[in-house]
Amino acid sequence: MRLDFRVLGPLRARCDDREVELGRPQQRAVLAALLLSPGQLVPTERLVEGLWGEDDTSWPKDPVGQIGTHAHRLRRALGAPGLLVAAAGGYRLAVPRESVDLFRYEAAVADAVALRHQDPVRARELLTAALGAWEGGRVWEGGRALDGVPGAFAERARERLAAGRFAAVKALLDLDLVLGRHADAVEPLAALAAAHPQDEEVHRLRLLALHRCGRTAEALVVYEELRERLDRELGLEPAAAVVELADRIRRGQSPVPLRRLPRPGQLPPDLPDLVGRAGLARQAEQVLRTAGGSPVVGLSGPAGSGTSALAVHIAHAVQDAFPDGQLYTSGGEPGAVLAAFLRALGERPADTAPVGELTGHYRAALAGRRVLVVLDGAADPTPLLPMAPGCAAVVTGADPGVLPAEAVRLAVGPLEPHDAHELLARIVGVERISREPDAAAELAGLCGYLPVLLRTAATRLAARPWWSVADLVRWLTERG
Repeated sequence: MRLDFRVLGPLRARCDDREVELGRPQQRAVLAALLLSPGQLVPTERLVEGLWGEDDTSWPKDPVGQIGTHAHRLRRALGAPGLLVAAAGGYRLAVPRESVDLFRYEAAVADAVALRHQDPVRARELLTAALGAWEGGRVWEGGRALDGVPGAFAERARERLAAGRFAAVKALLDLDLVLGRHADAVEPLAALAAAHPQDEEVHRLRLLALHRCGRTAEALVVYEELRERLDRELGLEPAAAVVELADRIRRGQSPVPLRRLPRPGQLPPDLPDLVGRAGLARQAEQVLRTAGGSPVVGLSGPAGSGTSALAVHIAHAVQDAFPDGQLYTSGGEPGAVLAAFLRALGERPADTAPVGELTGHYRAALAGRRVLVVLDGAADPTPLLPMAPGCAAVVTGADPGVLPAEAVRLAVGPLEPHDAHELLARIVGVERISREPDAAAELAGLCGYLPVLLRTAATRLAARPWWSVADLVRWLTERG
């Protein structure tokens, strides 16, 4: 039996050659939430909030029971035993990612992004085919993901997928200009400019396309309209790249060079003595290197467990897979972080722009790039997640429930006793720690086997060569 699911448009399912009747809108909403995390357990609580919102006063009398009813009806509709499984406070849809059109689309976009420099012709073919998976309209118009599916979860997914689609369309049109297909790009760029009047990258591409088609006067009129609108609505001049392009067009200089995109490198230094985290690091690396989509890895653990150090270590390990740069923040208000990220990506955000607008510009700026984003200590990472195919994020400090449904969540706990011993030996010295194994074990226990506390204690001991390990244990014990 072959199952195929479509979410890039109205929600649909086919079993072999038979269209599956998916039932009521709320039943479809449950299926949509499960399809966006295929093979993963989706907690019932998340399904309830995704369907009826976070305000429990708007929930029905028995929301958990209603979710169970919807799941039962979906099992019956899909007609495959063992496909939709209830387990451990949630539900799992046991289908491969390849059976969902979204993941095939995202894999093709990621492949195209990786090829855009080496083989732009093949990259354009992949992007065109990928965008063709969306139902409705021409490639640059597209349709509406999960059309007709109700609930907060579906609405958030639609916004994310629309931003990713916009980024992919801009990458396709950029490739058109690289390949000399200027005439093909003019119409879609005009439509995008009308739909996104403040997106300066779209306008830059449009100016370039018009100029290369010999429509220089029209290009300059478009530039003046953009300049006047930005001044009137935002009190800003166009971005430097757009101004430079217009100046070159005005002076008759041709061909106009394509914009050189900056490559941010914001990662803090990696810790040379990270221990006991190899398994978690391998899991995260496997997820982040997976082709397709915009993977998110969430690290959570008690204070002192070293999630920040692990996030930075993971980012260094996979940075070769993200040749267009790495962004990093250790907290801060989302608007300020987005503005900083945009500046690092070569954009010029408006100081007064709302977070939603900045998020849209940020995700658009990531179009066609492979950038890794590390959000260390982000309570609500949602507006800061890249959501652009080919990009990825590592997040610490966020409640696992606020991460996207498809995010991979890794729990970071205390170290094992032998790893705690190794960390002490690396910082203090093998000889000193080996001389007092019992005191070293007691010190590790006092620190709760937490690497941050162990590192602090070991650094104190290393700075006092006349102290024994027992001296430090006694000092810590006296101070409670």
